[in-house]
Amino acid sequence: MSQVTTGFVIQPRLSFKNKFDKALYSIFIEEANFASNDYLERGQAKFKISELTEELGTTRNMIRNAISRLEEAKFIEKMTLAQNKGILITVLNYDEYQNLASYQKSKNEAPEKPQQPTVEKNNIFTFFETTFGGSLSPKMAQDIGNWVDDFNGNEEVVIAAMKLAIRKKKAFWGYVQPILVDWHNKGVRTLEDARNLQNQARREKSDKPKEVIANTSQGTSGISEETQRLERIAQEKGLVTGEIRDTYVDF
Repeated sequence: MSQVTTGFVIQPRLSFKNKFDKALYSIFIEEANFASNDYLERGQAKFKISELTEELGTTRNMIRNAISRLEEAKFIEKMTLAQNKGILITVLNYDEYQNLASYQKSKNEAPEKPQQPTVEKNNIFTFFETTFGGSLSPKMAQDIGNWVDDFNGNEEVVIAAMKLAIRKKKAFWGYVQPILVDWHNKGVRTLEDARNLQNQARREKSDKPKEVIANTSQGTSGISEETQRLERIAQEKGLVTGEIRDTYVDF
């Protein structure tokens, strides 16, 4: 057995970007060696990305991105092992976190709290939770993760689509998805691509004579052609969106 996992584990209260990162960190600290042996040092554990992906019901990119954020926050260190043996995770400050004395109050002075590095709050999960409301379910996290993968790991593209929904007071996921479908079908892969597409649509609209715009901007139903087009995309994908209005706004 290469890992020593017996005994109890103290989960320190740290500041994470989102609950997914917190869950992954909890796995790392729970499975880390409580004592050193011939294979691993205290506070270390070996993992395989494929196994973590299956256990958490998400994608490889989401696991890798979460590990990168934990590294940036100085919570862990990661080393890739040779011969496809997975990754080695070292939990930083493990001795301090697993020492009960670190949490005891002194009669004369306040206890020194474990270091809690400041982390950014701009990742896609935090953005969704704080602006759309509620916590992410595993299914929703996987759905968002799949879209990030479709845009080559560019979270900012999916966030931009969310911002469009918010600007139109349609802050729900069913409104965001047809925008993403439309962008992906038009070759958008980066935030710059999305901005270029937006600017192109504005130029085309501004180049039309006003009387043409008046005659073609709305169908017989009184809904703009852009709205109807995105509604058709939504219906084809089985999405429930409600009315989708002009989505070309600043982001």
